[in-house]
Amino acid sequence: MTNKRYYNYLLNLFLAIICFTNVEAQVFDYKALDTLPELTLEQALKENPLTVYKLTLKKTKLVDLPEAILQFKNLQSLNISKNKLKHFPAMVFKFLYLQKLDVSDNKIVVIPSEIGNLVYLKEFIANQTEIATLPAEIGKLKELVYLDIWGTNVASFPEEIQQLNETLKEIDMRVIMMSDTENKKIKELLPTTKIHFSKSCNCGF
Repeated sequence: MTNKRYYNYLLNLFLAIICFTNVEAQVFDYKALDTLPELTLEQALKENPLTVYKLTLKKTKLVDLPEAILQFKNLQSLNISKNKLKHFPAMVFKFLYLQKLDVSDNKIVVIPSEIGNLVYLKEFIANQTEIATLPAEIGKLKELVYLDIWGTNVASFPEEIQQLNETLKEIDMRVIMMSDTENKKIKELLPTTKIHFSKSCNCGF
């Protein structure tokens, strides 16, 4: 190798190391995140794992999440909808910078209390799941803007959700059987939030 080629090799190696080590956690602006590419797992595995910010595992017949995704430490958007998940995957809570999480159209029954650790979460989509309650820890999601739980069994909210009154802009609760009384209670907890209800069932719950 000539001196010039050797010098260029060292320079490129040095720059590569600098670029790699300087990729630190960066929470993107909510709107800026939309402009970033959403990668499949196959695509993401070909990238520098620290630059994978949006990942989709949608409709891949998953019963659990692949451990390979743990290397994407800066992940901020994760779509695991339309799979065969029966339990909320604990692996999700490793991604502390998540802003968008879609677990919809799975057989998930319980949202764990650890959801409160995702303090950057702005969109939480859990429609068409089997969940019947939301944990009190949802009140810790002080940046949550949008909550989608239509078509679930959720019929009431924990009182802690009123802590989100200033930030939570919209909730989709359509296709949920609920009485006018329960509708009123939810509106009292979140008076400034736009809430989409289906027509009251007048069913007493």
